[in-house]
Amino acid sequence: MYAHPDTPRNTHSPTVGSLFAGIGGFDLGFERAGFRTAWQVEIDPIRRAVLADCFPHAQRFDDVRACGRHNLLPVDAIVGGFPCQDLSTMGKRAGLAGERSGLFYEVVRIINELRPRWLVLENVTGLLSCNDGEDFAAVIGTLAECGYLGFWRVLNAQYFGVPTKRRRVFMVAGLGCQPPIELLADAGPVDSLPRAPKAQQTGFGLAGWAYPTLLAGSAPGQINLGGSGLVAVEDGWSAMAERSRTIEHHGLCKGLDAANFAEAQGAGNAVSPPVAEWVARHLIEECA
Repeated sequence: MYAHPDTPRNTHSPTVGSLFAGIGGFDLGFERAGFRTAWQVEIDPIRRAVLADCFPHAQRFDDVRACGRHNLLPVDAIVGGFPCQDLSTMGKRAGLAGERSGLFYEVVRIINELRPRWLVLENVTGLLSCNDGEDFAAVIGTLAECGYLGFWRVLNAQYFGVPTKRRRVFMVAGLGCQPPIELLADAGPVDSLPRAPKAQQTGFGLAGWAYPTLLAGSAPGQINLGGSGLVAVEDGWSAMAERSRTIEHHGLCKGLDAANFAEAQGAGNAVSPPVAEWVARHLIEECA
């Protein structure tokens, strides 16, 4: 679960509204960059409860189809990872014509009503190829018709300090203006990245690069630099997950109920906060 954002909030901070908020990955990243979350829209009640705990200052709504200028405050930025089920290569790929991914058009309706300065959308890379690319072209074209200009980029969470390979398409657009061009470029030269000690540059011996994550089954006890390891624990190369140990250390498996599972699933579906923060830090400079 997320810790409460460290960034002090005040009424003078740029504001962000979150659609399809999940458990608040987008929102946490933006708050770390200095934004203040004004409202969140999330239909799942368990995930809304997580949002209420982590973002008590924000208004919350359940159904995006019932939201608009009548109940959503104007904000500087709107963010959202609209449903991906109809776009993913793992599904039937109904695309934007599907019931769930078609909720993208609710995003369009809301930005037309509220006219935020910035819009940031996230989705699976399957969006790029769905219906031979026609759906992605429809997304970009529809945003342009609304007056939003911008660009897209595939960002991988593993290059932002997260121990997992998570490639997602981010679309960043401004109302009548282009977002900062730095969003299309890397933040610094390769030489500025930390390096593993020479003795640890092969195999799974990258102890200094390990991050805690969920434990399940038997696998190497460290995640390597490329993020391809399965689990990371402090006390073992081939530790076997025991139910009693797992519940004590990770809160899963033993005693798992519907609420626990929904929270874990929400974490798995969340936008990576470090990636969202990187995007937000570029945008907040334009809000000054």
